[in-house]
Amino acid sequence: MATTKSVNASLWWEPFTDLLTELENLSTSSELPISLANKLKENHSWLLDSVSLFKPSNQKSREALDFQHVQIGSHHLTIQPKLKELAMKISSSLCLDEVQSYILVERSCEHDTYDLVVLEPLHL
Repeated sequence: MATTKSVNASLWWEPFTDLLTELENLSTSSELPISLANKLKENHSWLLDSVSLFKPSNQKSREALDFQHVQIGSHHLTIQPKLKELAMKISSSLCLDEVQSYILVERSCEHDTYDLVVLEPLHL
């Protein structure tokens, strides 16, 4: 059985924290650095249409999370059962694509040292 499932690359978005920091630290008198211009160009669709690029729940994404790995364009997710469980609840509650829900859960847990029990929304 295959362990990796590929899904549509448009489901992925880069975190905007580094981009925001660069924009905040940019001097008004300086020219736009090439690296920042490239980041803005790469994220153009998400910056312009961020809300509309979140997709509704769908069977293909739900099935993709049953694999050990999900390939999203050039990005790769290793599916962790505990994160998947929470992502599925969030997807159901928000009517959000399951893979995108998983990305949100994974990114929320990357920077937090909280136990997942604490992160789990109480109303779900």
